[in-house]
Amino acid sequence: MKIWLICQFFAPEPGAPSARLGGFASFWNRADKDVTVLTSMPNHPYGKVYDEYQSKGFFTEENLDGVVVKRHSYFMTSNEGIVLKALSQLMFAFVVLLKNLFASPMDRPDVIVVSSPSFFVAISAWLLSKRYKVPFVFEVRDIWPGIFLELGVLKRGFLYNTLEKIELFLYRRAAAIVTVTRGFGQDMINRGIDGSKIFIITNGVSEHDIARAEDTELDDKVARLRTDLQISPLSKVILYIGNHGVSQALGQVVDAARILMARTDFVFVFVGEGGDKERLKRIATGMPNVQFYPSQPKDKVWEFYHLSYACLVPLKDIKGFDTFIPSKMFEIMASGTPVLGCVRGEAAQIMEDSGAAVVLPPEEPEKLAQAIMNLVDDASYAERLSEAGPAYVKKKYSHALLAGQYMNILHQVTGLPREEEKMKEHQVG
Repeated sequence: MKIWLICQFFAPEPGAPSARLGGFASFWNRADKDVTVLTSMPNHPYGKVYDEYQSKGFFTEENLDGVVVKRHSYFMTSNEGIVLKALSQLMFAFVVLLKNLFASPMDRPDVIVVSSPSFFVAISAWLLSKRYKVPFVFEVRDIWPGIFLELGVLKRGFLYNTLEKIELFLYRRAAAIVTVTRGFGQDMINRGIDGSKIFIITNGVSEHDIARAEDTELDDKVARLRTDLQISPLSKVILYIGNHGVSQALGQVVDAARILMARTDFVFVFVGEGGDKERLKRIATGMPNVQFYPSQPKDKVWEFYHLSYACLVPLKDIKGFDTFIPSKMFEIMASGTPVLGCVRGEAAQIMEDSGAAVVLPPEEPEKLAQAIMNLVDDASYAERLSEAGPAYVKKKYSHALLAGQYMNILHQVTGLPREEEKMKEHQVG
């Protein structure tokens, strides 16, 4: 089976899309599938092509872990500002479509998988599927444009209505829809999409990363990292790592840190980039227990996890996020670090089931501050959470398990031979 996987962000870029799709593509390749990834020149999160790719021209091809990766140049921008981000996504969609309209017979796909966001590239995937007369699978990791209503980014009107019509058009044309949460699937069914073609494949953790989390060589690197960051050996690190955007509502963490300024035995460390970062730095001015650092390479992330006493997974307090499952929580669990989840809905259910997390309501900094104190003051409690995470992730959220279920879906839509035993339990309708 020849699989085209279209996604705007891919390794070596950090973040959920790269981790998820890189893990799945590697598994499919090892299962004797012919995988080609159509993606961008690495530029996330700063919107600038990485130095090692600067000399490679507008288009380049490379091999990553046996997977063919075709990279495209286009208008790139940093991870902030909705207008510029939308323009960047439109340009990527346009370039991918034009560049891949005339593939040689040997390179043509049996199925096209497209992952959103970005939203607009799904149009390109549909057009390419028409061009080559193959099914396309729409992977939906965010409900666009609906979530923008609750975030206040868009209002109902011509633009929103047009985007929603495109969204529903693409759902109906997809041979299958893969979502990362059950709530996303139910939302589609409620809006008239056939539930029999909707499947749930959550995020998870690759076998490489699980092994990385258990690597004893990390201990020395963590010690050096603590020294480099000038964090006292007596200070416990409360870590947030990831996007600094409106969705995470990281002001709640800064507010909790302000409540806890009298405590000198722990420090709040923020790692990453995003549209809200500069505002957060301003409101944290003069707070000695808060530190900010830039986005880190993927391998470095595991050093930060192991440096930390607990990791934060916060979301904004809106109903739409009840259906979200932040992907970073699986990595944190795999690292053996306790999770502080300011979430509701499906994410909260998974965290509670894992036994590796403290679950709190979002945007209630007083409760978050109290939970942090409880965790820091009770080392045995923190140890129990730490021990529960890795076993839970290995059992339920390894990429090998999830990619195998995903592969069965691809066999179903192409009509090629498949294994059926794992399918029905993950079907929504």
